[in-house]
Amino acid sequence: MLKILLVDDEQFTTEGLISTLDWDRFDGRLVGTAASGEEAVRLTDKLLPDVIISDIKMDGMTGIDLAGIIHRKKESMRLILLTAHGEFEYARKALQYGVIDYILKPITRDKIEHLTELLVQLNAQKEQHRNSYLFAWDSSLKGDLLNALRNESCDFIDQFFQSPLFEELMSGEECNTIGVQLIDYLYQYLSEINVSPKALDYSRNETINAFLDTDGRQHKMDFIITKYYDLLTSRSEAPPSHADAITAFALNYIRKHYMDPEFNLSGLAYSMNVSLSHLSTVFKHATGNNLSTYVTELRMERAKALLSDLQYSITEIAQMSGYNDAKYFSRLFKKRTGRTPGEYRNLAIQGGVHGV
Repeated sequence: MLKILLVDDEQFTTEGLISTLDWDRFDGRLVGTAASGEEAVRLTDKLLPDVIISDIKMDGMTGIDLAGIIHRKKESMRLILLTAHGEFEYARKALQYGVIDYILKPITRDKIEHLTELLVQLNAQKEQHRNSYLFAWDSSLKGDLLNALRNESCDFIDQFFQSPLFEELMSGEECNTIGVQLIDYLYQYLSEINVSPKALDYSRNETINAFLDTDGRQHKMDFIITKYYDLLTSRSEAPPSHADAITAFALNYIRKHYMDPEFNLSGLAYSMNVSLSHLSTVFKHATGNNLSTYVTELRMERAKALLSDLQYSITEIAQMSGYNDAKYFSRLFKKRTGRTPGEYRNLAIQGGVHGV
């Protein structure tokens, strides 16, 4: 199935595409529509479309801007732009962001046919990639990961979490299924080292529910990475060499970038030219927190401070605190504080949240 997100500030264009595209022919499903580039960015993290069909010229964020954001986030989503004749040169600039085609307005029957054929090709490519990656997953990866855990082989786990295979597995419709399998492998290893079965079952269910409750591909990937490195770190008692310098750099980098929704653990390790496992171990030894928890705590503290300022909406505060999805931010905020952002704001205005 090919998941499609339509983006246009003219409703009749969106409705026209919905009614004239031959969805069955390319096994397509409309997962959402957006009337602006800003709305589209928020939806991509939640809906994970395979293809975004967007008008190039909209008020605020343009289709070019949207393409640039998707490109910088290294998402696997494909973009097709709708453009007027006068915007032709403008559309060509989008090729640097991986935009695969553009459709000239007005959209005629022939152009709908061209677009449909393009979507048929994209769906075939998706199926081919899916089959090859799932074969790689099924054939050997489980055994390799379990052996790496048994032998405390951080090198293999680093390579896997920073590989195109991991990104591909977590970018498609199987994202939740793959994530749950990775968690199962972790708990299978824990069962081998004689951890209490009752404690394991409870912990596994809690971990899986927390994973499924996490929104956005990057957040899900960071969740899995953190769980694996938490286990590896707990088995290393000696503080690594150069711990102070690595921790100081990491803390400084995180404080500069944690407000960016695109911040992720792999990017942090890459910027420091160290492995994820080494960075995770150093950071846990030095601070007592894993990286993901530390980033979340910083974001929650920033959100609390912003909620006392009425000039910002909850959606704006979510963005300013590092979350593209306001609903996910609200759920996480309530889980961390016991209150929704709105409830916290009301209490903050009344001066009743000191020490929370």
